[in-house]
Amino acid sequence: EHLMTSFTTPEEILGPISLLALQEDKVLRKVKNYLPEADVAFLDEVFKASPGVLNSLVSVLNERVVDNGSERCKIPLWCLVGASNELPDTPVMEALYDR
Repeated sequence: EHLMTSFTTPEEILGPISLLALQEDKVLRKVKNYLPEADVAFLDEVFKASPGVLNSLVSVLNERVVDNGSERCKIPLWCLVGASNELPDTPVMEALYDR
């Protein structure tokens, strides 16, 4: 469960970047207890999310995958509920709206 805002970053949803991996020139996320490990997720005010988060969610919803470094990882998600008090009003958000 997470409340989205225009300041929400992909790290808040998908997991923070691993500092140990960065020391080895790798950009990997620490996904434990974040969306890539979830079976069910709830995102409140989903249409207020930043474009970076929305772009990440499109691949999560369409293909059930998350990019982690150079790997595309399948995730166990079977249900993601997004709530909002308003309809999307920009083309960027419409890509997520029809999912």
